[in-house]
Amino acid sequence: MNNGRLFNKRIITMAVTAITCGATYTQAQPVEEMIVIGVRDTHTVRTDDTMVAPADTAELLKEMPGANVNRNGELTGIPQYRGMHGQRVNVSINGSHISSGGPNAMDTPLHYAPVAVLESLTIRRGIAPVSAGQETIGGQMNAVTYRGDYGDSNQYELGGRLYVGGQTVNDGGVGSLFLSLANRNQIFRGMFMREEAGDSDFADGTITPSSYDRDRYDLGFSTRHGDHEFTFDYSRNDTNDAGTVALAMDIEAVDTDMYSVKHTWDNSDFKLSTTISHNDVTHWMSNYHMRTPPQDNMMGPGTMRYRRTLAEGDNTHFVVDLELPTGAGTWKVGVDGNFENHEARIGNPNAAAFEINSFSDVTRDILGMYVERSQSLTDDIGLDAGVRFNRVTMNSGKVSANLNPMNMGSGMPFMMNNMAGMLAMQFNSNDLKQRDYNTDWFARLSIDSSNNLIWYAGAAQKMRAPSYQERYLWLPLGITSGLADGNLYVGNPNLKPEVSHEIEIGFDLDAGRFSFYPRLFARNVKDYIQGTPSSNMLANNFAQMMANMGMGQPDPLQWNNVDARFRGMDMEASFRINSAWQLRAVGSIIEGERRDIDDNLYRVSPDNIMLALDYFGSSWNGTLETVRYADQERVSETNKEMQTDGYTLVNLSASYRPTPDSELGLGVNNLLDKNYENHLGGYNRAMNPDIPVGARVPGLGRSFYGRLMWYF
Repeated sequence: MNNGRLFNKRIITMAVTAITCGATYTQAQPVEEMIVIGVRDTHTVRTDDTMVAPADTAELLKEMPGANVNRNGELTGIPQYRGMHGQRVNVSINGSHISSGGPNAMDTPLHYAPVAVLESLTIRRGIAPVSAGQETIGGQMNAVTYRGDYGDSNQYELGGRLYVGGQTVNDGGVGSLFLSLANRNQIFRGMFMREEAGDSDFADGTITPSSYDRDRYDLGFSTRHGDHEFTFDYSRNDTNDAGTVALAMDIEAVDTDMYSVKHTWDNSDFKLSTTISHNDVTHWMSNYHMRTPPQDNMMGPGTMRYRRTLAEGDNTHFVVDLELPTGAGTWKVGVDGNFENHEARIGNPNAAAFEINSFSDVTRDILGMYVERSQSLTDDIGLDAGVRFNRVTMNSGKVSANLNPMNMGSGMPFMMNNMAGMLAMQFNSNDLKQRDYNTDWFARLSIDSSNNLIWYAGAAQKMRAPSYQERYLWLPLGITSGLADGNLYVGNPNLKPEVSHEIEIGFDLDAGRFSFYPRLFARNVKDYIQGTPSSNMLANNFAQMMANMGMGQPDPLQWNNVDARFRGMDMEASFRINSAWQLRAVGSIIEGERRDIDDNLYRVSPDNIMLALDYFGSSWNGTLETVRYADQERVSETNKEMQTDGYTLVNLSASYRPTPDSELGLGVNNLLDKNYENHLGGYNRAMNPDIPVGARVPGLGRSFYGRLMWYF
């Protein structure tokens, strides 16, 4: 188990590194890799000023203190913040909640905000206020897609943005065109994006399959009159073939329609915002159309092991938020709701009668209300505090399966089908309707001690109800909402909500040319939902039978409540050498461990630090960056997690602005073509000549990339 003295030593080492080497983003500086706005509690990355090579917006999180990304595929990055990931991190797009259609989160929320249409990505650093969203136990972030600006006169004017990019690591290319017709009070807009890439290379081979193909279409309209503004947006996402080697299947199609309506009434007395949004997903995936098809035990064609899944989901979200400036502060009160529906059916194209009804008519509905206060206690002391109440209602329909499509009277299919039938009967006999009443609260105190130093302290309770996968997965399967540890899991309808108690302290130092923003945090989580060895003998026997046939792992895990703890430090700092040169750094130390047994939590980011040297010229900028990840020896024995060695990457980028409205950028990631294992990259699940099945998915090799942006 982790040693407290070593933990303290790592924190001291990182702090000294930041102070002596310099490091991160200064406010309002035209930094090539990132601009951070609102240093105290939010960071905003704007694509206007950020050179980005990958197609996945989640990759931007690697530049932020405390944040990272679990990579299950080139378009399947799952946000991680301070050790928590998946559905514990609240992600919104343009202020609206987006629900993944796939039970393994192939279409994560940030899948619906590709880099080529992105305007900004904002992450709330540390404890999120209760108004930020429902279930923010692991943090909150919001992606904003580019939607243009109003004009300066009553005359309509045509405007737009062209984005073209490419990278060599997978021969990938992307292009998007945004067009708008706007005057001072109205804007009509439309956008089209197309991107595709082949399989990605690493230093010693190719990750197969990892290619992708995605289209995106947007239409929208905004109008404002006096104190009122009304906005309507529609988006269509068409993701076609996309490899996800860390999962058991690859994306065949993700067809998603997204609608959003927003009204804002903003005057000197109050601001009232109302948003209603909806997304509808149809998601196909298979284990044979992109990767090498499964084989039988004799290494022949395993046609009876072919699997194709149809997952369907929809989500309706609303929020009504009222801001009232009063006295020396502001009140914020609101109500919000989120209503999800999910279905998933597994079939075999070679046996029409084969079916696993893995999720049937599942619902997960949340109604919430909150009140929040921002108050200046004195000229030097500020307090933010709030409380939220959520009611979470979940239910599932009856499930079934047919694993004996040829209707055999004996043999393995007959036995497995009978066992699946008993598991279905066991599940259907449970009281599947569950209701949880959750309470969140937070308080943050800021003290300006002058001398350019602001002290900060915060505390919070945050709660999260179980996901539908954790409650309603009835058959041992590798469905984990993207956890991707290679184990089989079964759900638990009787799970309790997670309850997190967190404290955070730090300061913001802005001392002229030098700035330093460290945060220390500790979080205890009661009833943390974690896979533990299953005690369901029927499920265990089923998994063992599948393993004997070469299909999956024995000894399944069941979602259960345990006790967990997270602690760590993240920081950013910068030192301005002169008007043209700057040193900057970002670092994170995070530990996650069980409190009920001597074990670590799964897939927690290793200690890491980024050091960079930036140059700012009159028309061009440049950055030389090194990224260091430490060995990760703090791994989960329960999840059979493998340790990884540390590594250092060198990246280089530059941009040239021939006009104020255009930019040409070039760069290279992994300049030295380092062969390394990304601890958050998952394990290979596809037959691949360059990567053994079960081995860590390697990090990407050297990649030259470029980007052209033009506003007109």
